[in-house]
Amino acid sequence: MKDLGFSNAADKIQPTDAPKRKAGARYGIALLLALCGSPILLTGCDSKPQNPMLQTIPTDSEKWQDKLGDTLDQLSEEDRQLLSRYMLRMRLSEAYEKGAMPRITVGKALEQQRQYEALHPTNPTGRKSPVSQGTQQQDFTITLLPAHTSETDSLNNVELSFVLANTADSAITSFKGTLLLRYPAFKKPKLVVIPLTKFEPPIAPKNANKIVADVSISDTNVMKAIQSPENIEIVITKGSMTFEDGREIVFE
Repeated sequence: MKDLGFSNAADKIQPTDAPKRKAGARYGIALLLALCGSPILLTGCDSKPQNPMLQTIPTDSEKWQDKLGDTLDQLSEEDRQLLSRYMLRMRLSEAYEKGAMPRITVGKALEQQRQYEALHPTNPTGRKSPVSQGTQQQDFTITLLPAHTSETDSLNNVELSFVLANTADSAITSFKGTLLLRYPAFKKPKLVVIPLTKFEPPIAPKNANKIVADVSISDTNVMKAIQSPENIEIVITKGSMTFEDGREIVFE
């Protein structure tokens, strides 16, 4: 048979298919490099230290819960309580009032708090009074008693008991107000409304009476704190207190 100048099918395909195979190989290598590089890029995006002790405490206390929520979960219960007392001490300090909170890591904060508590075992937070009311704190104190709760209480009302102690020279006849419970581990301060309560008989000087309020609590951090409330700060945001001598303290 006369040769017409055509190669067989295999010879025809081979030269045209080679570039495709080479391109496919290059594409496969590029894809492999991209996949291999992905974990490196993802790892580089996570700049948070894995060790909770290296986490820096924000100088703005309003950001403590958002920035330190995961860090608190990694700490032991003892260190969590220790850090909470440090943060409360900083909130009550002159540095906080002047807007000059120190920038510090969790590990350093725990170390400093241990040293402070060794020197001040009876006042680990440096708090001057359970109630932040300036000159009015000489007339009374309000203390939150430990709450007896169970796991089923987390979705129900919880009864909180406060002790109102009279340190003035005249008897207290009535009290009403909104109490703000503050604690570093709280997502936000807890409000407790005390309706108008008339004391019969009035609370005599150097005596105390109990005030009970029903509150709804869903935050587990609040539930834990009210069982050991010695480090909870109580602030009266509004209300009034009357005395037998006709004097009245108004909270605003």
